[in-house]
Amino acid sequence: MLKYTGQKPARYWLILLIMLFPVCALAENPQVLRLLVWEGYAPQAQREQFIQYINDKYAVNLTLKVNYIAEAEDGFEALRLKKADIVSPAHNRINDKRFKMIDSGLLLPLNLNNLPNYTELNPSFKNLDFLVKDGVHYGLPFAWGPYGLVYNTEVFDKAPDSWSVLWNPLYRGQYSIADYGEINIYLTALALGYDEEALGDFEQLNNTAFKAKLAALVSNAESLWVGVDTADDLQQKTLASSWGFALPELKNRGEIWKWAYPKEGVPGWIDNHVMSSELADKPELKRIAEEWINFTISAEFQAQVLVQALSTNPVNMIAAESATEAEKQGFYAKSLNDPDAVIVLMPELDRRTRNGINNLWNQALKQLSSENMVTQNK
Repeated sequence: MLKYTGQKPARYWLILLIMLFPVCALAENPQVLRLLVWEGYAPQAQREQFIQYINDKYAVNLTLKVNYIAEAEDGFEALRLKKADIVSPAHNRINDKRFKMIDSGLLLPLNLNNLPNYTELNPSFKNLDFLVKDGVHYGLPFAWGPYGLVYNTEVFDKAPDSWSVLWNPLYRGQYSIADYGEINIYLTALALGYDEEALGDFEQLNNTAFKAKLAALVSNAESLWVGVDTADDLQQKTLASSWGFALPELKNRGEIWKWAYPKEGVPGWIDNHVMSSELADKPELKRIAEEWINFTISAEFQAQVLVQALSTNPVNMIAAESATEAEKQGFYAKSLNDPDAVIVLMPELDRRTRNGINNLWNQALKQLSSENMVTQNK
């Protein structure tokens, strides 16, 4: 009979070592991927799914650090100051003459061989001029849609057909718009009947009538929402400008809001994912970053996050085609060239024009502050 001596046999330690190896390996191989995206673009459930996928595939203990964009310029600043690995800028920011993200070396080229879901993109989104230079892809589109007019169906029997409804005295103090000067200037220009070329022409915008129209839009708003509109921003109001992301939650709360289709058209956007050039010397993290981009353009992710949660347009063709009829009704348009839903993509601006537009917005806000001071002093 063997006598127990209190010592573990060598085989015991070998088995224990094998069992503990994966945990040790993960602990010794941590990675942090920093995302700066619009709110709603990286939900918790999808983060957890991705982290598990990376752990299983690469034996990496991944942390996703997610921050949200509040203002459109945040992406450029994060890239310039090396505070993010992946950013989701709109189409008109990447080659903006002030930023020049590609030409200034802020972005890292993508390896399409590492992005198999690229083949599922709608063909119209595969080679966008603002993302591709000399045949090299510096990002991929993620979502698109309008900065549109939405209305509370409890108030309106039929949809308003013009942006001019926001200047109707009946709805003063009953609507909300973004605290985002550039996009509201485009909205105002369209309401005044300006054509697409005029949106990026400061000389045409810089006049007394335009300034008065913009100031009235701001002063008559009940509130200005920041970043992305939420159900809290729109609930119990009559009208709003919106990215559309708040509509599903409003429905959950018992308020049915719908898109209106202004005859003047609406400002439009394409959001994208780009990688910081800082990843050039971090091959493993770069590969993980490409995995995230590939993950976000998958049919499953786009269906769950864009179609179902945010009720906005996917770029994945399979996700768009497989959406239910009810989900498709939540899309503003069938395509960027839909004749029944005119979308005017926001223009790229030079420095002078952008500074001028910012000044127009700041003047409108200053007038609002002055009006509030007068009201408080009465």
